[in-house]
Amino acid sequence: MQDTFLGGTHTTSTTIEWLMAELLQHPEILRKAGKELEEVVGKDKIVEEFHISKLHYLDAILKETLRLHPALPLLVPRSPCTTQAISEYTIPKGSRVLFNVWAMQRDPEAWENPLEFQPEERCWKR
Repeated sequence: MQDTFLGGTHTTSTTIEWLMAELLQHPEILRKAGKELEEVVGKDKIVEEFHISKLHYLDAILKETLRLHPALPLLVPRSPCTTQAISEYTIPKGSRVLFNVWAMQRDPEAWENPLEFQPEERCWKR
C-alpha cells in the first residue's frame, strides 16, 4: 500500500517539476499563465475548485507538459481479448502489449514540432 501511495505522489511531484522547468524556460508562457490566473482568480487570492474549469491556458500548459514528459513512458500492459490486425501487424489474442507513450507523443507524423513546448499552438480542448 505504501509503494502505491508513494508512487502516485512521486509521479505528481515529478510532473509539477517538469511543468515549472518548462515555464522557467518559456517566460512568455509563464506571463500568459499568470495573467490568466489574475483574470480568473484575482490577485492575491487562492485558487478554488470552481476556478479550474475556467483556467483554459493553464490546462493547456499541463497537457503539453504531460505530452512531453509523461509520468510513465510505458503504459500499463494490455492484453487483447481477440486477435487484432493493426496496420501490417497481427496482435494475437492474449498477447501482452506495451504502449510507448513517450515515443507516440514525440512522433513527427502526429505532431508539428513535436519536441517544442507549445501549449498555445496545440489543439488542447476540454
